[in-house]
Amino acid sequence: MNFDTVSAKMGQIANNRYLTAIRDGMSVIIPVSIIGSFFTILLNLPIVAWKNFIQPYAAMLSVPMYYSINLMAIYCVFSITSHLAKYYKIDPISTSVLAEMSFFILAIEPIVLDKAKAGMAPGTYMSISNMGAQGLFTAILCAIFTVEIVRFFTEHNLVIKMPDGVPAAVGKSFSALLPGILIIVISFVLKELCNLDINKILIWIFSPIGYFGRDTFLSAIVPVLLITIIWLFGVHGMVIATPILYPYWYANLNANVTAVAHGHAPVHFMTEQFFQWFVWVGGAGATLSLAILLLVLGKSKFSKTMGAVTIVPAIFNINEPLIFGIPIIMNPYFAIPFVLAPTAMAAVTYVAMKLHLVAYTTAVAPWTLPGPIGAWMATGFDWRAIVLCLVNILISLIIYYPFFKMFDNNQVKLEKEAQKNEGDLSLSEQN
Repeated sequence: MNFDTVSAKMGQIANNRYLTAIRDGMSVIIPVSIIGSFFTILLNLPIVAWKNFIQPYAAMLSVPMYYSINLMAIYCVFSITSHLAKYYKIDPISTSVLAEMSFFILAIEPIVLDKAKAGMAPGTYMSISNMGAQGLFTAILCAIFTVEIVRFFTEHNLVIKMPDGVPAAVGKSFSALLPGILIIVISFVLKELCNLDINKILIWIFSPIGYFGRDTFLSAIVPVLLITIIWLFGVHGMVIATPILYPYWYANLNANVTAVAHGHAPVHFMTEQFFQWFVWVGGAGATLSLAILLLVLGKSKFSKTMGAVTIVPAIFNINEPLIFGIPIIMNPYFAIPFVLAPTAMAAVTYVAMKLHLVAYTTAVAPWTLPGPIGAWMATGFDWRAIVLCLVNILISLIIYYPFFKMFDNNQVKLEKEAQKNEGDLSLSEQN
């Protein structure tokens, strides 16, 4: 099987409608988690006077954190359903509402208090335990299940159609009625009559993958290898990693945020921010180093031009111009460092955090920040995170350098040959 065949197969996987909807849908977590993390950062500014001032308001300022990361599954149900519904050209709003209802039935357990307990008045309450990262697999299942039921009813014209004079929004609501009944009945039967805990079943099914969400060496290395190797075939690595690893990474971050909110030390270092700020410096493949080498040490015109064009985006972790401009994809010069550099950076970061030389990540900093600044903020303003990020950039520079040198020398040779051919052609035209 040649590279073109493998690339085509992987491209088909990447373009799968479900994986694409999950990837795009889960991007809703980014702004939500950043907003929630802002309050985490606010509560942990490394200034004694500020901490003393903010302490009386700590409980109040922790509320936005609970409504961000702790409720991410609810946001993802709506967003993933909406993206998949748009792919099929069915109404995303009414379909997403049905998916939310299915999710609540399957994943959320009502708690009934007949009398006051622990300061809570009698009534019905809902546990938020499955509304966060722990419920993401159920969120994905409910989104796909709901869209496919609605699509089946729509394509077979099994919907209630209202007269032309009825407002479009009302008509769409009634169109969702029949598939909605089936969706809710199936969800109810599975949960109440069959007594199935879908959330626990899904967690059990994916439990082998959950190993890579633990604070282990393989958890730091294997995702990097997976993502970078997939990238080399022209497929965005996070298309595969997002639905598989994000639930575990964000569950760990959620645990850290909760610990900090209660005045305790964070408990996990294996989070998405571990990779964002200490491994993917400059983007997938840690390509900020390559941009620096192209700009500073490049001798060929092509290298200098690419370095000048890509250095600013690379500083802000945007490396598509570099990946597709050189290109790095299927490039024998850069395939090895593209995989090896971030793998080495992940190993160094693992050791540093395992030995508690750098604080664990407790917040989601905007991914477009320069690496050292983002690392500093994500670790609760630990200055050692800046040092670790810079050390990792240096490691990446060292790994990329010999491969860059071979590439640049070859470019110089090609440019000289092209210049000589142009000169020969010009002479022949004059004669």
